[in-house]
Amino acid sequence: MKLIEKAKRVIKRLWKILAKPQMLILPGQLAFFFLLAVVPMITLILYGASLFHFSYDFIGNFLLKAFGGEIKDLIMPIIEEIKFTPNFVILVMISFLAASAGTSSLIITSNQLYQCENTSYLKRKIKSLIMTFILITLILFLLLIPAFGDRFIELIKYVNMNETVTSIITFIINLSKGPVSWLLIFLLIKIIYTMAPDTDIPSRATTKGAIFTTLGFVIATRLYSFYVSHFAHYDILYGGLSHFVVLMLWFYIIAYVIVIAIAINAEEVSVWKK
Repeated sequence: MKLIEKAKRVIKRLWKILAKPQMLILPGQLAFFFLLAVVPMITLILYGASLFHFSYDFIGNFLLKAFGGEIKDLIMPIIEEIKFTPNFVILVMISFLAASAGTSSLIITSNQLYQCENTSYLKRKIKSLIMTFILITLILFLLLIPAFGDRFIELIKYVNMNETVTSIITFIINLSKGPVSWLLIFLLIKIIYTMAPDTDIPSRATTKGAIFTTLGFVIATRLYSFYVSHFAHYDILYGGLSHFVVLMLWFYIIAYVIVIAIAINAEEVSVWKK
Protein backbone atom coordinates (compact mmCIF):
# COMPACT_ATOMS: atom_id res chain seq x y z
CA MET A 1 0.00 0.00 0.00
CA LYS A 2 2.84 2.41 0.81
CA LEU A 3 4.35 1.78 -2.62
CA ILE A 4 1.03 2.51 -4.34
CA GLU A 5 0.57 5.73 -2.33
CA LYS A 6 4.10 6.82 -3.18
CA ALA A 7 3.50 6.13 -6.88
CA LYS A 8 0.27 8.16 -6.75
CA ARG A 9 2.08 11.11 -5.16
CA VAL A 10 4.86 10.99 -7.79
CA ILE A 11 2.35 10.82 -10.66
CA LYS A 12 0.38 13.69 -9.16
CA ARG A 13 3.51 15.88 -8.88
CA LEU A 14 4.59 14.97 -12.42
CA TRP A 15 1.15 15.83 -13.76
CA LYS A 16 1.28 19.18 -11.96
CA ILE A 17 4.62 19.94 -13.64
CA LEU A 18 3.42 18.83 -17.09
CA ALA A 19 0.26 20.96 -16.75
CA LYS A 20 2.27 24.19 -16.54
CA PRO A 21 1.72 26.46 -19.59
CA GLN A 22 5.37 26.43 -20.69
CA MET A 23 5.41 22.61 -20.62
CA LEU A 24 2.32 22.45 -22.83
CA ILE A 25 3.86 24.78 -25.42
CA LEU A 26 7.40 23.36 -25.42
CA PRO A 27 6.83 20.11 -27.44
CA GLY A 28 5.39 22.00 -30.41
CA GLN A 29 8.24 24.53 -30.31
CA LEU A 30 10.89 21.81 -30.23
CA ALA A 31 9.27 19.85 -33.07
CA PHE A 32 9.17 22.94 -35.32
CA PHE A 33 12.78 23.87 -34.63
CA PHE A 34 13.90 20.25 -35.13
CA LEU A 35 12.48 20.37 -38.64
CA LEU A 36 14.00 23.79 -39.26
CA ALA A 37 17.50 22.49 -38.50
CA VAL A 38 17.30 18.90 -39.79
CA VAL A 39 16.53 19.68 -43.45
CA PRO A 40 19.70 21.82 -43.99
CA MET A 41 21.77 19.25 -42.08
CA ILE A 42 20.46 16.35 -44.18
CA THR A 43 21.19 18.39 -47.31
CA LEU A 44 24.80 18.96 -46.19
CA ILE A 45 25.32 15.28 -45.32
CA LEU A 46 23.95 14.08 -48.66
CA TYR A 47 26.03 16.67 -50.48
CA GLY A 48 29.05 15.25 -48.65
CA ALA A 49 27.98 11.78 -49.80
CA SER A 50 27.99 13.02 -53.40
CA LEU A 51 31.61 14.13 -52.95
CA PHE A 52 32.46 10.52 -52.04
CA HIS A 53 31.13 9.43 -55.45
CA PHE A 54 27.66 8.33 -54.35
CA SER A 55 25.61 9.01 -57.48
CA TYR A 56 22.65 11.40 -57.45
CA ASP A 57 20.44 8.45 -58.42
CA PHE A 58 21.62 6.57 -55.31
CA ILE A 59 20.97 9.57 -53.05
CA GLY A 60 17.59 10.19 -54.69
CA ASN A 61 16.53 6.56 -54.25
CA PHE A 62 17.52 6.65 -50.58
CA LEU A 63 15.48 9.82 -49.98
CA LEU A 64 12.55 8.33 -51.87
CA LYS A 65 12.56 5.07 -49.89
CA ALA A 66 13.23 6.71 -46.52
CA PHE A 67 11.25 9.96 -46.62
CA GLY A 68 9.02 9.87 -49.69
CA GLY A 69 8.89 11.69 -53.01
CA GLU A 70 7.93 15.07 -51.52
CA ILE A 71 11.06 15.39 -49.38
CA LYS A 72 13.18 13.96 -52.21
CA ASP A 73 11.82 16.63 -54.57
CA LEU A 74 12.60 19.27 -51.95
CA ILE A 75 16.19 18.23 -51.22
CA MET A 76 17.55 16.83 -54.52
CA PRO A 77 17.46 20.12 -56.49
CA ILE A 78 19.36 21.77 -53.63
CA ILE A 79 22.03 19.05 -53.61
CA GLU A 80 22.45 19.16 -57.39
CA GLU A 81 22.87 22.93 -57.43
CA ILE A 82 24.62 23.40 -54.11
CA LYS A 83 27.82 25.43 -54.01
CA PHE A 84 29.68 26.54 -50.92
CA THR A 85 29.22 30.21 -51.60
CA PRO A 86 29.06 32.79 -48.79
CA ASN A 87 25.29 33.04 -49.30
CA PHE A 88 24.83 29.30 -48.77
CA VAL A 89 26.99 29.28 -45.62
CA ILE A 90 25.05 32.27 -44.25
CA LEU A 91 21.74 30.49 -44.95
CA VAL A 92 22.86 27.37 -43.06
CA MET A 93 24.09 29.48 -40.14
CA ILE A 94 20.79 31.38 -39.98
CA SER A 95 18.85 28.10 -39.99
CA PHE A 96 21.01 26.76 -37.18
CA LEU A 97 20.71 29.96 -35.15
CA ALA A 98 16.93 29.95 -35.59
CA ALA A 99 16.77 26.29 -34.55
CA SER A 100 18.69 27.10 -31.35
CA ALA A 101 15.62 29.03 -30.18
CA GLY A 102 14.09 25.63 -29.41
CA THR A 103 16.88 24.65 -27.01
CA SER A 104 16.81 28.19 -25.56
CA SER A 105 13.18 27.50 -24.60
CA LEU A 106 14.34 24.21 -23.11
CA ILE A 107 16.92 26.05 -20.98
CA ILE A 108 14.44 28.67 -19.75
CA THR A 109 11.84 26.02 -18.93
CA SER A 110 14.45 23.99 -17.03
CA ASN A 111 15.42 27.10 -15.05
CA GLN A 112 11.79 27.62 -14.06
CA LEU A 113 11.41 23.99 -12.98
CA TYR A 114 14.68 23.99 -11.03
CA GLN A 115 13.87 27.45 -9.65
CA CYS A 116 17.11 29.11 -10.71
CA GLU A 117 17.79 32.43 -12.41
CA ASN A 118 18.55 32.77 -16.11
CA THR A 119 22.13 33.60 -17.03
CA SER A 120 23.04 36.31 -19.53
CA TYR A 121 21.63 36.09 -23.06
CA LEU A 122 25.09 35.47 -24.57
CA LYS A 123 25.90 32.53 -22.27
CA ARG A 124 22.45 31.05 -22.83
CA LYS A 125 22.78 31.42 -26.62
CA ILE A 126 26.18 29.71 -26.68
CA LYS A 127 24.84 26.86 -24.57
CA SER A 128 21.73 26.57 -26.73
CA LEU A 129 23.88 26.30 -29.87
CA ILE A 130 25.89 23.45 -28.33
CA MET A 131 22.70 21.69 -27.23
CA THR A 132 21.17 22.18 -30.69
CA PHE A 133 24.19 20.58 -32.33
CA ILE A 134 23.98 17.58 -29.97
CA LEU A 135 20.23 17.16 -30.48
CA ILE A 136 20.38 17.48 -34.27
CA THR A 137 23.28 15.01 -34.39
CA LEU A 138 21.19 12.60 -32.33
CA ILE A 139 18.11 13.04 -34.54
CA LEU A 140 20.12 12.50 -37.73
CA PHE A 141 21.65 9.38 -36.19
CA LEU A 142 18.15 8.08 -35.35
CA LEU A 143 16.95 8.73 -38.90
CA LEU A 144 19.97 7.39 -40.77
CA ILE A 145 20.80 4.31 -38.65
CA PRO A 146 17.96 2.88 -36.48
CA ALA A 147 15.14 4.16 -38.71
CA PHE A 148 16.46 3.70 -42.24
CA GLY A 149 19.78 1.88 -41.92
CA ASP A 150 18.35 -1.28 -43.50
CA ARG A 151 17.15 0.66 -46.52
CA PHE A 152 20.57 2.22 -46.92
CA ILE A 153 22.13 -1.27 -46.90
CA GLU A 154 19.58 -2.50 -49.47
CA LEU A 155 20.43 0.38 -51.80
CA ILE A 156 24.18 -0.22 -51.47
CA LYS A 157 23.72 -3.87 -52.41
CA TYR A 158 21.35 -2.92 -55.22
CA VAL A 159 23.85 -0.61 -56.94
CA ASN A 160 26.57 -3.31 -56.77
CA MET A 161 29.10 -1.17 -54.96
CA ASN A 162 32.56 -2.56 -54.23
CA GLU A 163 32.09 -5.69 -52.12
CA THR A 164 34.64 -4.66 -49.48
CA VAL A 165 33.11 -1.20 -49.08
CA THR A 166 29.62 -2.73 -48.90
CA SER A 167 30.74 -5.16 -46.17
CA ILE A 168 32.35 -2.38 -44.13
CA ILE A 169 29.32 -0.07 -44.36
CA THR A 170 26.94 -2.94 -43.54
CA PHE A 171 29.06 -3.92 -40.52
CA ILE A 172 29.17 -0.33 -39.21
CA ILE A 173 25.41 0.18 -39.60
CA ASN A 174 24.55 -3.16 -37.97
CA LEU A 175 27.02 -2.48 -35.14
CA SER A 176 25.46 0.95 -34.57
CA LYS A 177 22.03 -0.57 -33.94
CA GLY A 178 20.73 -2.18 -30.77
CA PRO A 179 22.63 -1.64 -27.51
CA VAL A 180 25.26 0.59 -29.13
CA SER A 181 22.64 3.05 -30.38
CA TRP A 182 20.78 2.89 -27.05
CA LEU A 183 23.99 3.75 -25.17
CA LEU A 184 24.71 6.65 -27.53
CA ILE A 185 21.18 8.03 -27.11
CA PHE A 186 21.45 7.70 -23.31
CA LEU A 187 24.82 9.48 -23.09
CA LEU A 188 23.94 12.35 -25.44
CA ILE A 189 20.55 13.01 -23.87
CA LYS A 190 22.07 12.86 -20.39
CA ILE A 191 24.50 15.59 -21.44
CA ILE A 192 21.54 17.68 -22.67
CA TYR A 193 19.61 17.31 -19.40
CA THR A 194 22.67 18.09 -17.28
CA MET A 195 23.52 21.18 -19.37
CA ALA A 196 19.98 22.58 -19.64
CA PRO A 197 19.44 24.36 -16.29
CA ASP A 198 21.63 27.35 -15.43
CA THR A 199 22.62 25.73 -12.18
CA ASP A 200 24.75 22.76 -11.19
CA ILE A 201 22.78 19.54 -10.81
CA PRO A 202 24.24 16.09 -10.17
CA SER A 203 24.51 14.02 -13.32
CA ARG A 204 22.88 11.08 -11.54
CA ALA A 205 19.76 13.21 -11.01
CA THR A 206 19.12 13.02 -14.77
CA THR A 207 19.53 9.25 -15.06
CA LYS A 208 15.82 8.35 -14.80
CA GLY A 209 14.86 10.97 -17.36
CA ALA A 210 17.65 9.84 -19.70
CA ILE A 211 16.51 6.20 -19.44
CA PHE A 212 12.91 7.22 -20.14
CA THR A 213 14.03 9.29 -23.14
CA THR A 214 16.16 6.46 -24.52
CA LEU A 215 13.23 4.03 -24.35
CA GLY A 216 10.86 6.63 -25.80
CA PHE A 217 13.21 7.48 -28.69
CA VAL A 218 13.82 3.82 -29.55
CA ILE A 219 10.11 2.92 -29.50
CA ALA A 220 9.03 6.04 -31.42
CA THR A 221 11.74 5.53 -34.07
CA ARG A 222 10.86 1.85 -34.54
CA LEU A 223 7.18 2.73 -34.94
CA TYR A 224 8.00 5.56 -37.36
CA SER A 225 10.21 3.30 -39.48
CA PHE A 226 7.65 0.47 -39.45
CA TYR A 227 4.79 2.80 -40.33
CA VAL A 228 6.60 4.46 -43.22
CA SER A 229 7.62 1.03 -44.54
CA HIS A 230 4.22 -0.65 -44.31
CA PHE A 231 1.30 1.70 -43.65
CA ALA A 232 2.14 5.12 -45.11
CA HIS A 233 -1.28 5.83 -46.66
CA TYR A 234 -1.69 9.42 -45.51
CA ASP A 235 -1.84 10.34 -49.22
CA ILE A 236 -5.64 9.94 -49.02
CA LEU A 237 -5.92 12.86 -46.61
CA TYR A 238 -2.81 14.95 -47.15
CA GLY A 239 -1.74 14.22 -50.72
CA GLY A 240 1.82 15.35 -51.41
CA LEU A 241 2.33 16.46 -47.79
CA SER A 242 1.88 12.92 -46.42
CA HIS A 243 5.51 12.23 -45.45
CA PHE A 244 5.92 15.72 -43.98
CA VAL A 245 2.95 15.00 -41.71
CA VAL A 246 4.42 11.68 -40.55
CA LEU A 247 7.87 13.20 -40.04
CA MET A 248 6.43 16.10 -38.04
CA LEU A 249 4.42 13.64 -35.94
CA TRP A 250 7.64 11.77 -35.14
CA PHE A 251 9.35 15.06 -34.23
CA TYR A 252 6.46 15.94 -31.95
CA ILE A 253 6.52 12.55 -30.20
CA ILE A 254 10.23 12.71 -29.43
CA ALA A 255 9.85 16.35 -28.32
CA TYR A 256 7.08 15.33 -25.93
CA VAL A 257 9.27 12.50 -24.62
CA ILE A 258 11.95 15.11 -23.84
CA VAL A 259 9.43 17.30 -22.00
CA ILE A 260 8.17 14.39 -19.87
CA ALA A 261 11.77 13.43 -19.05
CA ILE A 262 12.52 17.00 -17.91
CA ALA A 263 9.56 16.73 -15.52
CA ILE A 264 10.90 13.39 -14.22
CA ASN A 265 14.33 14.91 -13.62
CA ALA A 266 12.86 17.98 -11.90
CA GLU A 267 10.82 15.72 -9.63
CA GLU A 268 13.94 13.68 -8.84
CA VAL A 269 15.91 16.80 -7.87
CA SER A 270 13.05 18.15 -5.72
CA VAL A 271 12.94 14.83 -3.82
CA TRP A 272 16.70 15.00 -3.25
CA LYS A 273 16.46 18.56 -1.89
CA LYS A 274 13.88 17.44 0.65
